[in-house]
Amino acid sequence: MLNFCFIKPNLFYPLFPMRRVKKLSLLMAKKLEINSKKFDVIVIGAGHAGCEAALASCSTGASTLLLTLNLDKIGWQPCNPSIGGPAKSTLVHEIDALGGWMGKITDRSYLHKRILNVSKGPAVWSLRAQTDKREYTEEIKKILDNSNNLTIQEGMAFDLFLGKNKQVRGIGTYFGGFFECDAIVLTTGTFLGGTIWVGSKKMSAGRAGEMSSFGLTQSLKKLEFQTGRLKTGTPPRIDSRTIDYTKITKQGSDKVETWFSFDDAEWNPKNTMDCFITNTSLETFSLIRENLHLSPKYGGFMKSSGPRYCPSIEDKIVRFTGKLEHQIFLEPEGRNINEIYVQGMSTGLPEKLQVKALRTIKGLENTKMVRPAYSVDYDYLVATQLDKNLMSKVQGLFFAGQVCGTTGYEEAGAQGLVAGINASLFSKRKSMLCLTRDGSFIGTMIDDLCTKTLNEPYRVLTSRSEFRLLLRGDNADLRLTPLGRKYQLISNRRWKKFTEKIKKIETESLRLVKTYVKMNSDIKKIFQTETPFLLKKESTLSQLISRPDFSYRFLNDLNLHDQQLNTNEIQQLEIELKYSNYIERQEIHIRNAEKIMDIKINQNINFMKIIQLSKEGREKLTKKRPLSIREACQIGGIGNSDIQTLLMFIERKWINSD
Repeated sequence: MLNFCFIKPNLFYPLFPMRRVKKLSLLMAKKLEINSKKFDVIVIGAGHAGCEAALASCSTGASTLLLTLNLDKIGWQPCNPSIGGPAKSTLVHEIDALGGWMGKITDRSYLHKRILNVSKGPAVWSLRAQTDKREYTEEIKKILDNSNNLTIQEGMAFDLFLGKNKQVRGIGTYFGGFFECDAIVLTTGTFLGGTIWVGSKKMSAGRAGEMSSFGLTQSLKKLEFQTGRLKTGTPPRIDSRTIDYTKITKQGSDKVETWFSFDDAEWNPKNTMDCFITNTSLETFSLIRENLHLSPKYGGFMKSSGPRYCPSIEDKIVRFTGKLEHQIFLEPEGRNINEIYVQGMSTGLPEKLQVKALRTIKGLENTKMVRPAYSVDYDYLVATQLDKNLMSKVQGLFFAGQVCGTTGYEEAGAQGLVAGINASLFSKRKSMLCLTRDGSFIGTMIDDLCTKTLNEPYRVLTSRSEFRLLLRGDNADLRLTPLGRKYQLISNRRWKKFTEKIKKIETESLRLVKTYVKMNSDIKKIFQTETPFLLKKESTLSQLISRPDFSYRFLNDLNLHDQQLNTNEIQQLEIELKYSNYIERQEIHIRNAEKIMDIKINQNINFMKIIQLSKEGREKLTKKRPLSIREACQIGGIGNSDIQTLLMFIERKWINSD
């Protein structure tokens, strides 16, 4: 049984047993008036979610505290120091379009960049960058250190304090500190009850060399939050000087520069480094197959679920029994670091076996392992308990990042940005931001997290969005920068650049529509002599560009282009023209769906009697009492089937009333 005490009369309710409270509460009671500064927002954790949340919060004018276990590991990349890839790159573009920092920091610290899936359609094109992990951390730390309204402090958040109305009032730290606030963003990553595994051996840690966080899980459980355990892992690092480069394939960066940020002030080309490709062997397959019982998962030592789309080498051997070789990427971790990240070899096998397995790979026969691989499992919050503004049932308590069940820096950063904006808005008693599925990949991800039960860590995928042709990376600024401006995250300089870009694209688009290539014109003659295309009828330049075998580049060659457009603007214009029919269909679908969003919901409806709704749907609709379908869609745990059922019920009631 729990006992509670007060810090101030009728003000704070610590969520831990009386014996511990007495010790902390006396200390806090003495120092509260002297040492406790009141913050609008406190962000717990300074990983990618925490950094974006803190910067978004302080940029909107909220006084913000960023509390982290280790000031030297802010914005650290504990796994692969890379950003982007399929669907993930769209998240980074959207973060940048809203005024976040991940794209800018990547553009400042990249070592290697490539566009993936160029042979496919633009909906799946993706930029991926390898970064210098130390430089990345240094750059984000500079931004944080020079931000107004932001205080950064080292410490372990240990408990939550609520007011009488069960609204956030502050946090307590493990060593007895207390910070008062109106809103909290919890971004604990893998540190919440984190345990590292190598073989059957384990230690309490959030990642190698860093202690885990404890206490908060118990607080969440006492608040009747549902939590679970998930798993992730990281591969070994090897010494770059012990690789035989004559036996492996070099993979250089793309020659054409592409960028994550829409801000051309960040476009500063750097010298790049090569990555390399090799493969596992039959010997690798046999060695791992024979020793599966020694791994944490297959030995039964660890019970939590790992990511399907980033499997360990053990999972690959078990799931793809007919595949005797698996591709391995060797990627540098920094310009001045001799460590190589062995992508594709994530494992939890004992250390000696890791070395043996590495030396069965072509080019790594004499390699030296400098850091062993490990698996890590950790506590997470079941995200269907959150609304789509990422606030929980506790007023002012937001969650973002891996603690919500996702995997990846990009997913974490995107959630952190939204949670930081909304925590700031909540502290000012303003309406909060809710991104929709049809408006952004961030909205798609949050909708998935809040409405679908996870059996494994969530990773954003292009296929998860039914509007992926509209939600491309190249047009993220057109979709989201006005929102970023609304919430004070876009500077005057950048807003001016954005409006100029729109004007340039619209002007050029109109010119292409109005410029005809007639059968008897001089332009047609130039086309016949300078390009391989045959013109059989009169066409506009826009109609020509919409052809699959024609590109804007040919207009450059013929001096028929707009010299003011940069590469990104040309790409955006060309995609819009080539896929205009498909884009228009998706836009019509969205407009039709939008019509139902403002349908009013009668406040006298007894949701508990609509048995066609899910049990969770009935309970949450009863508690939240949404005024419209739009508000109902923003409630965590309310899925599409519940919305359809509710619409049918409203329509039937309307017909019966007639």
